[in-house]
Amino acid sequence: MRLCKSSLITKLVILAVMVYAIVTIVTLQPKISALKEDRAALDADVAALQQANLELQEDIDALGTDEAVIEIARERLNLVSDGEVIYIDSSK
Repeated sequence: MRLCKSSLITKLVILAVMVYAIVTIVTLQPKISALKEDRAALDADVAALQQANLELQEDIDALGTDEAVIEIARERLNLVSDGEVIYIDSSK
């Protein structure tokens, strides 16, 4: 008789643990999915930032060249080379 009661109690405990585990897994599944989406978005952000860093590094490396100096003089200082004429569009 005692063996049968202990076997029943053991089965009930195992059943309770299994139900708890299943409920926990089911309730955590949406959170896991949301975290996976967040990770994918963050991975895309990291890739974009790495590409931007690479482009900036290329710009930094090119600063010492004559072409870069001429481009900066044209864009920031509005300088022109000899013989060039600047046309300003007044319709804008």
